[in-house]
Amino acid sequence: MKLTCLGSGSAGNCYLLHNETECLVIEAGIPFKEVKKVLDFNISKIVGLIYSHVHLDHGKYADEYYKAGIPVIRHFNSLSSNQPLMDSRLGGFYIKPFECVHDAPCVGFLIEHRDIGRLLFATDTEYIKYRFRDVNHIMIECNYSLELLNKAYHEGLQERIKLTHMEFETCKDFIVANRNEVLKTVCLMHLSDQTSDERMFQKEVNELVKCPVYVANKGLEYEL
Repeated sequence: MKLTCLGSGSAGNCYLLHNETECLVIEAGIPFKEVKKVLDFNISKIVGLIYSHVHLDHGKYADEYYKAGIPVIRHFNSLSSNQPLMDSRLGGFYIKPFECVHDAPCVGFLIEHRDIGRLLFATDTEYIKYRFRDVNHIMIECNYSLELLNKAYHEGLQERIKLTHMEFETCKDFIVANRNEVLKTVCLMHLSDQTSDERMFQKEVNELVKCPVYVANKGLEYEL
């Protein structure tokens, strides 16, 4: 199974988990037509869309999937209505949502599939409250470094970012807390154009784990 990134950041987020017969779309911040192109217009293999929250860079195009008859699961709606988060199954994917820390109801996902094992996905969150066992793949927000943030923005905007996105040191702490002998890949997502350092982030995370570390730029594709 492959992971394909169509976008990661404030301009729009979208990731595909796909093999020859199935595709799970994560985040709907990129036009559906771009997903169709990647899949050679074989949209029948899309088992469903899940997305983390309503902000436009993550959910703007969700209704395009719904109109095409593709299952769309909005786990975060349960948080809005104070209901418990429920697990879901889409094709061969089993999805367990968990609450994230953002300025809108937001969830991350623990995704299981026989082809990949257990994949953790979390973006747009100040931190993650939980630890996870035997995760094979980590896709985690690494939005900014505190040093660069302090240089780039005024204090008011700094505080908003600090409370809603994951800082580099927090990201590293999470990876260390959840690394294990079966971890196969790490992918750093949602890097800010102004307040991140891609090379430094990738280099320092590489020193923490024994597996490949990727940065989710548009066009990234790798085997899980």
